[in-house]
Amino acid sequence: MQVDRASGRDHGPSGSGIPSDGRGKATGVRVLIANEQSIYREVISSALEVLRPGVEVFTVEPDDLEQEFLRLLPDLVVCSHTTKRVEIAAPAWVRLYPDGASYALVRDPEGSRRTFSRIGFDNLLSILDGI
Repeated sequence: MQVDRASGRDHGPSGSGIPSDGRGKATGVRVLIANEQSIYREVISSALEVLRPGVEVFTVEPDDLEQEFLRLLPDLVVCSHTTKRVEIAAPAWVRLYPDGASYALVRDPEGSRRTFSRIGFDNLLSILDGI
């Protein structure tokens, strides 16, 4: 097993990148949801809790993103507006429909940035599973 020096988290057998408790059950991954429209935040959070029960999901108001990012140190941030700190320090982030635009920006755990003209929940799960 590999341990991430920054977080102290175990990254599963063979360096899979998927945090594990040694039995293959995901643990310790944190997701911070801070996108606009509270109903979207709640739906995303609820769906992640059901579909990825080993993931810790935190839902906050967009105005609290910076403060909660520093407090929680999440592995993935889903938001409408990133901050400089989130863009630099978050292992991965998804900016959903920035400024009302019809696309989403993503930075994956490898640091690559992509634009999705339409992002689906399956894309979000794939990003999360890559952590």
